[in-house]
Amino acid sequence: MSGRGLPGGGLVRRYRPEDIEVTLNLRTTVSSTAISLPKSDSDASALPDTYIQFHVSIKHGTHPALPITLSSWRTPLERSLSPKDSSSPVWINSALTYLCSTSNPDRYGGPPELGYKVHRRRGFARNLRDNWDFITIPSFKSGEEVVVEHRLPVEKLQFWKKRDDGYRDEVKPEKGGKWDIGPSEGALGTFWWTWGDLDEDLKGKEFRNDE
Repeated sequence: MSGRGLPGGGLVRRYRPEDIEVTLNLRTTVSSTAISLPKSDSDASALPDTYIQFHVSIKHGTHPALPITLSSWRTPLERSLSPKDSSSPVWINSALTYLCSTSNPDRYGGPPELGYKVHRRRGFARNLRDNWDFITIPSFKSGEEVVVEHRLPVEKLQFWKKRDDGYRDEVKPEKGGKWDIGPSEGALGTFWWTWGDLDEDLKGKEFRNDE
């Protein structure tokens, strides 16, 4: 990743990749390893919420004492509009994989909107802060991490079985089945980043995409 802020100015621009490098740690946890699925819509409200959490921290950086700020758009770090938002950006923009069965590779599941990418707030405005989401990752020296969580919409989950002709059939989930989920490979990265903190030295500054 590359980027830097211009000292003494209100403008932040991209910088040459060979000059600056940052490596991030990203790990995934879940609030519960067991998920209960509702038998009907009325049952869903009685079930405890399940959350998928993404923990991100700086593993290496050329400026260990500095935080970084990056665009979280179309990444697992894009925050939901509300804590219980069942149409989280990570589902709509395919930042997460499907729930993949570990015992039956031909079976998978997820919310119905997963896989239908929506180019929400994608444009390149003069100031990228006008239509992109950004998040600050604490400095390497701080030893801190940022946690972004997304509610797993159990009331909307559907499960399918792959067919030989490329289509799929909806099936009932297996009782006691085990499933894997995580960030999709195409969502690991960012469109833009820079050194600094959104609420401190970057406050009020424009983010530009100029070369």
